[in-house]
Amino acid sequence: MSEPAAAPSPAPSSPSSPPAAPVPSGKRPRGFETPGDMLRTMLFVLALVLVVFFLTARPQGDQRPPADVAATSASATAAGVPVGVPVLPEGWKASNSRFGPDAAEGLPTFHVGYLDPAGAYGGITATAAATPGWVEGVAGEDATADGTRELAGRTWEVWTRADPRSTTLVSDPSSSGGGPALAVTSRGDDADLQTLAQAAVAAVSSATGASSPASSPATAQG
Repeated sequence: MSEPAAAPSPAPSSPSSPPAAPVPSGKRPRGFETPGDMLRTMLFVLALVLVVFFLTARPQGDQRPPADVAATSASATAAGVPVGVPVLPEGWKASNSRFGPDAAEGLPTFHVGYLDPAGAYGGITATAAATPGWVEGVAGEDATADGTRELAGRTWEVWTRADPRSTTLVSDPSSSGGGPALAVTSRGDDADLQTLAQAAVAAVSSATGASSPASSPATAQG
């Protein structure tokens, strides 16, 4: 006698997909940020950038140390270019000073740069004896000769330049009764030029022990 056939087993059911992870309350899924969320993120990043900037930024003002005109004057005088510390009226400020070989001829050269009360540049330069190359370096390669001028007891060659507009007066020992060659440059008005020339001559007189000539009105010649 045959046994009854076994009942077929039920087909396995396909596994169901895992339930979606619950979204934490108050937090949106990635990719569903609102414009407000993006704006807050940008503001946060900007705040971090500003903090880093203010922690690392340096002041933009002039950080150079004050010009040590007295030390420059002492170095020049000891090296045979006797120039004392120029004395200028109140409001003038020494912006730089140096003593060393000039770029054009390599001559030992004293130089002090100034700003007048209005901010216009002026300078006093001296060397033992000027050469054409030295004069060109001080006045500018494109400067043109513009006659001579009597000022502060010296005869000065006048050199003018158009860009930047400036006037340079040069006085060589051979035409000034001795002392170092002097040059004064101004981008200001004629009063600035006279002030610089008188201060330069007085500075040489204080270093050499000579009497400083009385200030005299400027006169132009040819």
